[in-house]
Amino acid sequence: MDKNRLIKLLTVVAIIVGVWMIPTPEGLKADTWHIVAVYLGLLAGLVIKPFNEPIITLIIIGIMAMFMKSTVLFGGYGSTMTWFIAIVTIVCTAFVKTGLGKRLAYTLLLKAGSKPLGLGYIMVLTDLVLSPATGSNSARTTIIYPIFESIAQGIGSKPDSEPRKLGAYLTTLMYSSSQGTSALFLTGMATNAITVSLLDSMLGIQLTWGSWIAATIVPGGLFLLLAPYAIYKMYPPELKSLDDIKPMAREGLSQMGPMNFNEKVLVVLFILAVLGWMFGASIPFVNLNMQVVGFVFLALVLLFGILDWNDVIGAKGAWNIFVWYGAFYGVADALAKAGFYKWLAGVLGNVLNIGNADGLIVTVVLLFISLAVRYFFVSNSAFVASFYPVLFAVAATTNANLMVVGLLLAVFASYGALLTHYGNGAGLIVFASGYVPQGTFWKVGTYMVILALALYLLIGLPYWKLIGLY
Repeated sequence: MDKNRLIKLLTVVAIIVGVWMIPTPEGLKADTWHIVAVYLGLLAGLVIKPFNEPIITLIIIGIMAMFMKSTVLFGGYGSTMTWFIAIVTIVCTAFVKTGLGKRLAYTLLLKAGSKPLGLGYIMVLTDLVLSPATGSNSARTTIIYPIFESIAQGIGSKPDSEPRKLGAYLTTLMYSSSQGTSALFLTGMATNAITVSLLDSMLGIQLTWGSWIAATIVPGGLFLLLAPYAIYKMYPPELKSLDDIKPMAREGLSQMGPMNFNEKVLVVLFILAVLGWMFGASIPFVNLNMQVVGFVFLALVLLFGILDWNDVIGAKGAWNIFVWYGAFYGVADALAKAGFYKWLAGVLGNVLNIGNADGLIVTVVLLFISLAVRYFFVSNSAFVASFYPVLFAVAATTNANLMVVGLLLAVFASYGALLTHYGNGAGLIVFASGYVPQGTFWKVGTYMVILALALYLLIGLPYWKLIGLY
């Protein structure tokens, strides 16, 4: 083991041992504090990376299994969300194997204008069209990203070969777009319904679909309008013109000829999956939630022979993410069940003591706290359900305008996920493609969160006052 790797590994070990040995804070059980130590160790392992994500994860949970309950360390591998992320990543390989992804890619290339920026706007527009009726940005990403990934691969931009040529740009933009459309519509993400329910029950604020879009249309619309260009400038693709590759796209479509049987079947299954993600939860007598639709999609792809077992086990990205995310999710879930997040939120509420502060300052402080703690969460729903009640309770004791606090926290439940690659299922799906290093993924996401903050604080607040929202 080289010196650099050893130092990184010892740092992760020191974090786990150091936190483990600290006396348990008042209000927590010792077992809960030990889970915190492992969680921070896993987080440090993902960030410092003495080994790649699945290896450092297996090392940590393998050793800690001697000291902790297996239900804590391995419980996440039984989660439907963990399996869903793996399954949709596997299903994406069907678009490559059948050639359907390449066909769609060639078609979009011919319609994208002369620059890759045009492709970026087509991606965002596609996401925008689907978002009001698809209450899962993970599902939307599963629909949209494989098509644009095929475009990158079609011109030779692959994770292990020229990723910056085009694939890395489209990957980072997909995540920003998915969170932008989630914030734009109340129905753009399932977690939004939890936020609205909490606002009503705790603060007496009632947000409808119409009032939500009225609040987000200007700042949120500007975010989506600026996102392709902003990422194009901060993380530009090396490919600057599509003109030279459009003849290749035409020739490629010509060589492919008519759609083959497997492509046609995949189109039908794809449409059924989209409809399932949009309307499945409202169909009586069957369980068709987001995760189940993903399972059924894979089952039918296997049943029709579009993919086989070799394709399934060969989807390395899916199994990589299954290993590290499963452990991460399980430990985070154990913390939630042990009441750690409520304890943390309560501590923050006592420490802040901002009851007499200026209302705008209170609003900004609460918003930044909500962003700072995102590194502890691997689920938007868990974050909102466990942490927002305390933030709302703190807000209710201050001079802050509760409508403003509620709206900002509501939309930044989406934008805040951009700070990491594990804060939302959409991030996990695109990150698993391997186009973008983790550090770069976080950096670009952080810049996009800053852009969203600027738009909502500098433009959104005056706009809300203008239209009488507060």
